[in-house]
Amino acid sequence: MSLRAALRAHPCHGCAEREDHARWGERFHRLRRETDNLSRRVRERTHTIARTFDRICDLLEELGYLHGDEVTQTGRALGVLYTELDLLTAECLREGVWHDLTPAELAAAVAPLVYESRRDDDTSPPQLPTGRTREVLAETLRRWGALEERERAHRLTPAREPDLRFSWATYRWGSGHALDAVLRDADLAPGDFVRWTKQVIDLLGQLADAGRLEPGAESVGVAARKAADLLRRGVVAYSSVV
Repeated sequence: MSLRAALRAHPCHGCAEREDHARWGERFHRLRRETDNLSRRVRERTHTIARTFDRICDLLEELGYLHGDEVTQTGRALGVLYTELDLLTAECLREGVWHDLTPAELAAAVAPLVYESRRDDDTSPPQLPTGRTREVLAETLRRWGALEERERAHRLTPAREPDLRFSWATYRWGSGHALDAVLRDADLAPGDFVRWTKQVIDLLGQLADAGRLEPGAESVGVAARKAADLLRRGVVAYSSVV
């Protein structure tokens, strides 16, 4: 009886909007729980990003792109590369993998750094340019494997493997072959060919800038600029102005 008397004596007991207020109070507590859960998830995500950032910095310092809090000269070259495989690109540039390549050969060598095939079930070996380009592509894969081991050692997700299936088409286009012949051998739709070629051109432009920053890579930068000009013709050039 005393509890009932206390309830009746409470100021809210006589409120005409008591039930509405109760529903709003329930909603308030539910939203506060949801907000607290979201805040907790954000904190956890932020901590994960911070840990990943620290691991990336450790790897970059180990490879010589950072020295403490300072960006090294070769780190500045890496800073102008924006491809998914930017670190592998910087490693190939720094280690002279692309030295002495002709512009068409260089275009074929960097194509795997941007191209991703849609056919995951195709296990047949890709057609590749002969001579020096084939050796460079093999060296690129070896360096990707070595870099993958380092990334795993630092508990980082390794970058994808370079896809060689666009190298032959890029080489032939850069060597002046007709579009229909390039597409026939490459089994590519015209739109896909143009799209991927423009991405190769974009990476070559980045290489030209990085070559001016990386000591000893100036000749690669010059070749990259010439390679981009070779690819920027015909339907590829036309698609850039329409």
